[in-house]
Amino acid sequence: MSHRKQSLKKAVGVVLATGVLAAAMAPAQAALLPTQTYKPLITSGDLPDSPQARVDGNTSDSPFSGVVSLYISKNGGGYICSGALVGKRSVVSAGHCVDSDGKGTLVDINQPGTSVQVVFNSDGDYNDVIRASKVSMDAGYQGFGNCPAGVSSFCVNDDVSVVTLERDAPASAKIYKIATNALLAGTRITMAGYGTSGDGVNGYYIEPEFNVKRSGANYVDYFETDDEGVAGRNEVFVADFDGAGQDTHCTYFDICTPQLANDVESGIGGGDSGGPSFVKMYGELMLVANNTFSTRYFNSQVDGTFGTAFGGIVLSSYTDYLLAATAGDVTFVPEPGSFALFGLGALALFGARRRSIKK
Repeated sequence: MSHRKQSLKKAVGVVLATGVLAAAMAPAQAALLPTQTYKPLITSGDLPDSPQARVDGNTSDSPFSGVVSLYISKNGGGYICSGALVGKRSVVSAGHCVDSDGKGTLVDINQPGTSVQVVFNSDGDYNDVIRASKVSMDAGYQGFGNCPAGVSSFCVNDDVSVVTLERDAPASAKIYKIATNALLAGTRITMAGYGTSGDGVNGYYIEPEFNVKRSGANYVDYFETDDEGVAGRNEVFVADFDGAGQDTHCTYFDICTPQLANDVESGIGGGDSGGPSFVKMYGELMLVANNTFSTRYFNSQVDGTFGTAFGGIVLSSYTDYLLAATAGDVTFVPEPGSFALFGLGALALFGARRRSIKK
């Protein structure tokens, strides 16, 4: 089992999935975000699949209408992240998106020239842009890669944030519930976000854009446990991007999960930080994790190609923080501490069986 712990800790190229934009760009004003500076997140498979084929329509009936982009501006520049709406005024994203110095210091949105804006594309491009009235990050987050005192390793734990909107989100944007069931290895997840894209053969070559979101799917391979030593708590999930005969986790670590079709299997890119991973429960998408990093294990790998990997934060381990940071503006399914906190994989199978009996 130790190889599962060391596979991420010894990874050659773990990188944040934050999309860094032009440093010289002037800070954007609300509803005046740059629309032409950037070209179009989720990586695609080999031909005939393409990044363009993964683009999700910006419509209110899209299952991803509540997936947002974030523009964080400071010091005369800015960058893009992704997030998911979990309440009328609450968006879940990544902690490093609102980290001002890489050491877990929260960005001060009250400083001149500093702001966090949330971009909604739920009923057309840029149908609403709302400033944050407050931002927060989990207290355990100390900067990307930084571990608690006494832990000598590379930690990506606790990388979760909540952005509070200064007014209600548009009614066209879907509000996602958060699943508190145990996320199991082998569970299929669906990802969405606004980040850098490309394909499994060539890697990244398409830049992020605030109004272009894509989606894809993968299977959870394994977990990193609590960096502060809480027994039994899985905080970080990891999945690899399979294709063209490449299945790194299976080949080198004997962690083997199914491979999806070429036009479905995906990785993530810069700008997807904070973007959601979903599991379908009770006929709807439930938020189970946010996506925060990508990695390559060998120098021969190219970022974003088949055989690389990515991961993020398992949100069921952060219910206390999310409840407090949203001031209760969030729905958990089932409620934390309630009966039947079984695994998501088991629930999906049970739901499928129950539906088949009804037919």
